[in-house]
Amino acid sequence: MQRFLIIGSGLAGRLTAWRLLASGHQVTIASADDINGSDSAGFVAAAMVAPLTETVTGEPALKSLGQQSQLLWSQWLAELDERVFYPQTGTLVVAHPGDQSELRRFRHRADFMLAPGDYQPLDYDQLHRLSPSLSANFNQALWFSDEHCLDNRQFYQHIGTYLQQHADWYQIKPLDSITEESLKQLCGQQLGCQYSDFDAVIDCRGNGAREDMSDLRSVRGEVVRVYAPEVRLEQCVRLMHPRYPIYLAPRPDQHYVIGATVIESDDRSPVSVRSAMELLSALYTIDPGFAEARVVEMQAHCRPALPNHLPRIDKTAWGYQLNGLYRHGYLLAPAMVDQLLDQLGVSSASFAGVQHGN
Repeated sequence: MQRFLIIGSGLAGRLTAWRLLASGHQVTIASADDINGSDSAGFVAAAMVAPLTETVTGEPALKSLGQQSQLLWSQWLAELDERVFYPQTGTLVVAHPGDQSELRRFRHRADFMLAPGDYQPLDYDQLHRLSPSLSANFNQALWFSDEHCLDNRQFYQHIGTYLQQHADWYQIKPLDSITEESLKQLCGQQLGCQYSDFDAVIDCRGNGAREDMSDLRSVRGEVVRVYAPEVRLEQCVRLMHPRYPIYLAPRPDQHYVIGATVIESDDRSPVSVRSAMELLSALYTIDPGFAEARVVEMQAHCRPALPNHLPRIDKTAWGYQLNGLYRHGYLLAPAMVDQLLDQLGVSSASFAGVQHGN
């Protein structure tokens, strides 16, 4: 049994702590956030696990890493005592008549980036059978059936309870920079232990690590959560638009999350009027039932990003850094945590049959 110190309790920190604990190790978490994780980008996210549609607009590596994460999510979530919403809803990509050129471009890139059979074009009759409410406004779609979405709030709640029970949790002041000296001070002054007590330190601070990672930057995103009792959409939806392509992710009990914005900024101020108007207007054009939806919340957060928009694991003099999940947190975090545990020499039956990414 080894002992690990994890700095940060966002999605990456929580997943890492959970898997180390599940493998029989001791974990101490030191975080500037609370046990609920309400200041984490992963708390705000739409939490789509969509390796195919993300690959179309992103990097080729998203497909293999994302598919590894899909398998890991299924394995890991099955271990929790409480069920977490993680349906294979699939994704429907649509566009309004005036934006059909955007849909054609998306399909052309999908044919280039993906394998035959990764998606299916649907005509009106096929779309109507799959999603009658969506066919009221759209007469065709691209159907990516092997994609998931996850209720991030359920996950944060359940895994937070687990970590409270099984890990040593300390809420600390933010660490602007991590060095061996700052870790010694943290352990001695706030954690009541010694730096040498730990076999490894793992930095999962996200945006908080910018002083230690010169190529790390913040990318702002904005989301709206609504309750729409008149809407019956089961699939994730991506609406193609030349200026603000949006995504819609379902949640239990007719709740939905809609988002779009990717702004190069570390601004954590509330959602702008412009963004709110664009998101809500687009929402109404997807399904008229959203006209009577109730806005539950509007939130903005910043995602940590690296130049190639892919995460990485860095080995340092004092431990490891896992960062750069960008807007792909739920898509890539399990695969990256799996790679990290492999580097730590940690094995678990939960990892059987899953090949590590490169």
